Amino acid sequence: MELKRFRVWKYRNIQDSGDVELDSNLTCVVGKNQSGKTSLLRALHKFNPHDKSETYSLDSDWPRGERRAKNESQVVCAAAFELSDAEKQKLSTITSKPMNADRVLVKKNYAGQFEIEFESYPDLFPDSLHPNEIDKLCSGLPRPNEPTKAAFAELAQKCIEEIALAVREGRYGDLASLADQHTQKLNAERSQGNSQPQYNNENSFVASHTQKVREMVGALPKLPTMHANAHEYIVKSLPTFIYMDDYREFQGSTRLDQLQTRRNSKNPTPEDATILMVLELSGLNLDRLIEQGSSSDQKVIRERQYDLDDGARSLTKDVAGRWGQTPYRVQFLCDGQKFFTEIEEISKDIGMIPLEEQSKGFRWFFSFDLRFMHDSGGTFENCVLLLDEPGLHLHPGGQADLINRLDAYAEKNVLIYTTHLPFLVDLREPGRIHVIQEKGGYATVTDDLGASGPDEKMTLQAALGMKLNQHYLVSERNLVVEGVDDFYILSELSNLLKKAGKASIPDDVEITASGGASEAVYMATFMVGQGLKVVALFDSDTEGRQQEERLRTKWITRYKGSKSSSLLLGMAAGQTGDFAIEDIFPEAYYLEKAIEAHKDKLAAVHQSAIQPVGAGLIVDRIQRGCESIGVSFNKGSVAKVIRRDLSGIRDISKLDAETLRRAESVFTTLNTALGR
Repeated sequence: MELKRFRVWKYRNIQDSGDVELDSNLTCVVGKNQSGKTSLLRALHKFNPHDKSETYSLDSDWPRGERRAKNESQVVCAAAFELSDAEKQKLSTITSKPMNADRVLVKKNYAGQFEIEFESYPDLFPDSLHPNEIDKLCSGLPRPNEPTKAAFAELAQKCIEEIALAVREGRYGDLASLADQHTQKLNAERSQGNSQPQYNNENSFVASHTQKVREMVGALPKLPTMHANAHEYIVKSLPTFIYMDDYREFQGSTRLDQLQTRRNSKNPTPEDATILMVLELSGLNLDRLIEQGSSSDQKVIRERQYDLDDGARSLTKDVAGRWGQTPYRVQFLCDGQKFFTEIEEISKDIGMIPLEEQSKGFRWFFSFDLRFMHDSGGTFENCVLLLDEPGLHLHPGGQADLINRLDAYAEKNVLIYTTHLPFLVDLREPGRIHVIQEKGGYATVTDDLGASGPDEKMTLQAALGMKLNQHYLVSERNLVVEGVDDFYILSELSNLLKKAGKASIPDDVEITASGGASEAVYMATFMVGQGLKVVALFDSDTEGRQQEERLRTKWITRYKGSKSSSLLLGMAAGQTGDFAIEDIFPEAYYLEKAIEAHKDKLAAVHQSAIQPVGAGLIVDRIQRGCESIGVSFNKGSVAKVIRRDLSGIRDISKLDAETLRRAESVFTTLNTALGR
């Protein structure tokens, strides 16, 4: 079961979070401090935690100021899950109807009760027995032995069918009265004469039929219905929800005897709980370690160190390297009752270092891996991971690396994390970003990036500004292009046309170069979401068309009234077919600049020219021509040569007429789209 949507009600400062749709396995919730991010994750965590003692509490979790409205039947969290093929197959054996549902909605209230709904199929699992269960039960109803009187046999069959019908219709309360009615009717229809065999058979049937029906009266209410069976299966199949914040780090050292005292008094600290968890994961017994540590027998001392070494090796095998981080080895040591954990980063060859002396970032990851292993039962799968403000201690570069680490965690699990840090806002997929904000003193969640408050806007705008490859600023009006080559060429052509009084890019428009068509989508989306005017310009090739359609249909339409738009370069230039920025020039001109940019590479293979190969974009044809002679093509180098050439032109009459016409068309179209 994979979490696809959730909603939280009446939990601390959340009255109604609204539906939170999860666009992928990795979701980021952005919000300022004290906005309700922790409340959101805590409400989710208690939906199905590893530790079943973590429950919703009317006393501590109910919103303040609403004391008289407290109600344990209030639903706190509703979560929609997508069913796997195996789960649907299992459920198909429970229902009496075709299993057409792909999703199930599970609700949990303050009393801790689950309610199961198949949203589009409300009658899929009725509160009645499965027909197969009924048939099995009714097949136990006795039949009269031969010989019997024909009229009695006919009445007996009607009685059996009447009982079966009552069971199928769920009329269990009618069975007792039916049993009495059947006894009277059957006795009235029995043959006469104690010596006749059929009299004995009929008499035996009346007694056994009455007894069986009365047994069913007691047994039927105890049998699970289809709804009950489906409910039990769904609840058992729910993923484990694991919550972690920055305060659950494994410290690595403790006094075992003091730990034992606090454990036995049922008053362990959070650090104690983590140490106990690590010992459990390592297969080590706290009481045995303490007993061994109190001995002066060298054999016992050696046995303890063997146990510690074996436990550390087992833990290393299960945890270290699982997510591709720097390989490391765990070692446990004891000095009397003092317990130590040391870590060796194998690639650095610097020996064992106490865990407390490792970086805070390493300790956080190490602690999380241990907690994840423990709460997932060692499977590292089928969990919903809830990370509250991860990476606060990491520098910006480390925070960027953390996003990649989170991707690894999310490969086989759903992961939701909260942050107010710009470097931890994942810009790769705008659908991953949700914003939590306060309205009327309560928190709500939205995926409308333009509806965020000032603090959230600042975080998103900072994320956008910090992560642009060229670190260009954004303004009220923006042009997003696929790459630096587009930026160079469009800027220089615009400068030339502006000097001649022709259409050009306005001075107040900032041009942002992205790292390709897909990156242009999320950059444009974030700008639109912040209320900025944006035009995104895509190449007229397969990738460009796909990404332009994605931006236009999935994102721009979401922000009504934004007046932003997307354009295909070929259409803007008045051209049909495939068209990129390089095709704005005549083929002969671009080929000349390509040869100039690659002259050293050409000389190395004793060539002086490049012959374009095939059809399509000029850059693709020239690249194929370069490959045919063993030269690595670099279109960025060509763009720089063209940029230098264009910047040296003082008179627009020096510009090729066809290039001028196409450039004018592009800038006129852009100005119209930008509202000029």
